[in-house]
Amino acid sequence: MRTLLVVVVLGLGAAAVADPPPQYGHQVRYAGIHPIPKSEGGGICYIEGPHVHIYAANKLEYRDDGGDEVFVGDPVAYGWAGPKYAYKGPHPIQVVVDGEPHVEYCYIEGPHFHAFAPPEGPDFQLVGGAYFYVGTPPQVFLDARPQLIGINAYYRPFGYHRPVVDVEAPVGWIGARAEFVTPGVAVEVAAPPPPAVRVDIRMPPPPAVHVGIGVNVGVGVGVGVGVGGGVVVHDRHRGPHR
Repeated sequence: MRTLLVVVVLGLGAAAVADPPPQYGHQVRYAGIHPIPKSEGGGICYIEGPHVHIYAANKLEYRDDGGDEVFVGDPVAYGWAGPKYAYKGPHPIQVVVDGEPHVEYCYIEGPHFHAFAPPEGPDFQLVGGAYFYVGTPPQVFLDARPQLIGINAYYRPFGYHRPVVDVEAPVGWIGARAEFVTPGVAVEVAAPPPPAVRVDIRMPPPPAVHVGIGVNVGVGVGVGVGVGGGVVVHDRHRGPHR
C-alpha cells in the first residue's frame, strides 16, 4: 500500500511539472486580474499574483511587463464585480509586479473603470467621483497612442454601463490637450468655378448729325447742325436761336 501511494504522489508531481499537452496551447504568463476569453469560458480570472494560462493576450488590452501580461483595460466590460474606480480619458497606470513599480498607459478616451485607484500625487484630480489625469504626458505616452488607441473601437460593441461623469474637466486635463483630441477627417473639396457672368454692353448709336444749308428770308444764309433729331440753327447775324 505504501509503495502504491508513493507511486501515485510521484506521478501527480510529474504531471504538475510537465508541460501541458500540445493541444492545450502555449503557456502565457499573466499578472493580476484579467478577463478570460469567451473561447475559454469567459468571465474574470481573479488571481492577483503572477500565474499562467494557455491562451494568448491581445495587444490592445495588455502590456508586456517583464514577460508578464498585465491587463490595462476596463474589467467591468467583462463582468468584474470587485472594487472599481472611475476615470475619464487616457492616463498612466502604475503596475507593480514582484514588488517593482512600472508605468504603463491606458488609452480609453471616455469614462471607464479600473480595479485600482491612481497613486497619490498632483498628476490626478478627483472631480465628480472620477479621476482626471492632469499631468504632462511623456513622449513615450504620445508615441504609442496611434498603435493603441484602437481599444476604443474594440470596446464600442460591448454596450456595458460605463461610469457617468457629468462634470467639467479640471484645468490641464489630458483629454483637452491638442495632442489627445481625436483629429477630425479633413475632406478637401474643390470649389466650383464661379458662374459665368455675361456682360452685354450696348453702346447707344452715335447721334445723327445733319448738316444743311438753309435760307431764311430777310436773314441770310444759315447753317443747321442737327444732333439726335434736334436742330440748332446758328444765324450769322442774330446769333444762335432755336
